[in-house]
Amino acid sequence: MNRTMKLSAVAMSIALLTACSKQADVVDLADLSKEVLASPVTVFVSNDIVTMSDVAPEQVTAIAVQNGKILDLGEKDALLEKYQAHPELIVDRQFEDKVLTPGFVEPHIHLWLSAILMSTDFITPADWKLPWGDVKGVHSEDAFIDRLIEIEKATPEGEPLIVWGYHNFFHGKNMGRDVLNQISENRPIIVWHRSFHELFFNNAAIEMMGWQESDWSGEGLAYEQLDWERGHAFENGGKIILPETLTFLVDSGRFATGMERTRDYVQSGGITTAIDPGVIATPEMYDQMVSILLDDAFPMDYWLIPAGNFTYSAGGYDAEQGKLIAEAQTRDYKGQDQIQWLPKFVKLFSDGAMYSQLMQLKDGYIDGHHGEWLQTPEELEDSMRPYWNDDYTIVIHANGDLGFESALDVVDALNEETPREDHRTSFHHLGITDKDDIPRAVESGANFSVNPYYTHVLAELYSKEGVGKERAEVMARGRSFIDAGGVLSLHSDAPMAPAQPLALVWAAVNRIGLSGESVMGPEERITVDEAMRAITIDAAYTARLEDQIGSIDIGKYANFTVLEQSPYNVEPESIRDIDIAATVYRGVATEIDVANAGLETSDNNQTVLKLMSRIPSASLGHSHANGDVCDSALLFQQAMYEAIR
Repeated sequence: MNRTMKLSAVAMSIALLTACSKQADVVDLADLSKEVLASPVTVFVSNDIVTMSDVAPEQVTAIAVQNGKILDLGEKDALLEKYQAHPELIVDRQFEDKVLTPGFVEPHIHLWLSAILMSTDFITPADWKLPWGDVKGVHSEDAFIDRLIEIEKATPEGEPLIVWGYHNFFHGKNMGRDVLNQISENRPIIVWHRSFHELFFNNAAIEMMGWQESDWSGEGLAYEQLDWERGHAFENGGKIILPETLTFLVDSGRFATGMERTRDYVQSGGITTAIDPGVIATPEMYDQMVSILLDDAFPMDYWLIPAGNFTYSAGGYDAEQGKLIAEAQTRDYKGQDQIQWLPKFVKLFSDGAMYSQLMQLKDGYIDGHHGEWLQTPEELEDSMRPYWNDDYTIVIHANGDLGFESALDVVDALNEETPREDHRTSFHHLGITDKDDIPRAVESGANFSVNPYYTHVLAELYSKEGVGKERAEVMARGRSFIDAGGVLSLHSDAPMAPAQPLALVWAAVNRIGLSGESVMGPEERITVDEAMRAITIDAAYTARLEDQIGSIDIGKYANFTVLEQSPYNVEPESIRDIDIAATVYRGVATEIDVANAGLETSDNNQTVLKLMSRIPSASLGHSHANGDVCDSALLFQQAMYEAIR
């Protein structure tokens, strides 16, 4: 899709109408400074502008933009009169009857992982609305095979076929080499499980990768999770086969296609700033990612954060060596234009995933199973110390109340060793938290980024299974963080949750369970205004970008999201249905063809999500069938490290 950033036809027409846009003969040019007169000024007009500012005038209906930044703002007539003498004034009225907000800020999203997903053909239980076409879900083994045959027949001869979305609960347990060989003996076919944690290959795909049976044989857990006869790799087996698979995705151009699609998908949610914690890529993958995103005037800032857990492991669990590897990554993979490494940021880990119930809980699980550490508290403290001592901002993945408390203990210990006034450590995900730990975290100087979709998808189920009603109903807290004086942001952790900030606002404001019939932990609901702050100015704060973006204020970048309706003026239950009309990035408008792309909010998807949330991990044959995207990212990090080596 051609997404070249440009003013719409409407805006260009307005720019050419001298009666509306260039009025240099009306007011003395002396009223404007030389700096203002040196380059064009565009005044965006809207009857409803939400500034999220603490200092802007109460009534703002126009924004003057120059050189990509906000020059001035105020009431429309006054602002037009002030700048009407400018010889290069453009008055942009294309959004006059729409709603302008600050450009949405997504503080935790994985574009590189989304690109891998988006490079495939989708055959999933759920319906997807995507910029390049809609996908309807299928719910049986026969329906999956029929769709796979249909796609195979439509695929050009000689081109490998990679499909994502298979789930054995819906699509049967017979998937494997023999099934795929029956569809084609000549075309390489790879089927990727919805969880990202399993792959199936036919003979032609195995031959294409150059594997022999000996390559899938060896000592240790990774080789135990490879089934040569079935052409099946799962969990740790991915460490063995993913390096060649990822190399193929890059060399074949599929990753490039996926990145092009990801660019359109993310922008469709109104995002103008995306922050990606935990990036690790091969040099070829990184170069392709940057080249593709910048090829067609990428309408957003993309900030990268290195994965400190990965570099800690790669450095032989020597913390100083791990830091050197992370810093070398930010130098060797150079940022370009609006794709940059967030200065002196790193991501580390505490406990396991929410979806697979591997978060660490203080009082354990009601069924007796145990959570897992992704980094033990000792490893977290050891790996974190050199970053802390060098004034880094640290993002910590923490899901359970014990994971959160343990990570907070590490922050307190390091802050006692080496006090810092504005360390701004950011705890992310926060599925289950102990309310009593929150004031201590606020006092320490931490901030919080919550995934509110946990509440919608998991709270009802976890009330009955694993976690229990008391803790599950208040998962992904909101009100407790704000009332304690904390700064709260909302994130998607996409690609698994929709990259739609308004859907996150909807989830945090309503806290509606998956059945649609219950409100989970109503005491943790937040207001629409608090939720809008959490996807704009407070999200910018977590990334130390609040002086550049997040509110409509003079001197900040002219990044806006254009809505068809105001979240403040619709019923709270309808917020996620508001269409995104366009984004404005540094003063340039880009229209959106398919708003809020991703998982559709259809009856079919509600049914699918309910069924999937009820599947015990054990019934799927492995423990991470519904693991969160950060768990998948860890698996890919390990595989890409092998590819890099």
